[in-house]
Amino acid sequence: MPCKGYNKEAKVVINVWVERSPGPVRTMVKLGASVEDAIKLVLHKYADERRTPKLDYSLGFELHHSYFSLQSLDKLQLIGDASCRTFYLRKKSSLAHCRNGGSGSYVSKIGPAKAKSPAYFVPAFMARTVAKIVRGIRRLWKVFLCFR
Repeated sequence: MPCKGYNKEAKVVINVWVERSPGPVRTMVKLGASVEDAIKLVLHKYADERRTPKLDYSLGFELHHSYFSLQSLDKLQLIGDASCRTFYLRKKSSLAHCRNGGSGSYVSKIGPAKAKSPAYFVPAFMARTVAKIVRGIRRLWKVFLCFR
């Protein structure tokens, strides 16, 4: 028996966290809607709710699975094919957009990691050591104040 697909006319609620916005935008979209259509709906609802900060719509936006996701969703992909109902909307990076020919993928242009010189770790080590000493002094100071 063949597996039936989902009903593309069915509607679902999606939560979209907008970059620098304090809370998600909740909106209903059809499962058969494209990512591009969902972005337009979210931006329209964001403006209707008079949220801040105000968005510059001329920059363009990308929809990601999460804040930590480097690769944006394809604009032609259907919302029903996405594996979740919570997304993150951010402005297109103009630098990455130019490099990748507008694909929105950051991963393809990341080069191999370069080894850092040990000299970079010395200040961090010293800072941690000084922080430990300061915390110890504070604890001692609290103890001495309690005996007064």
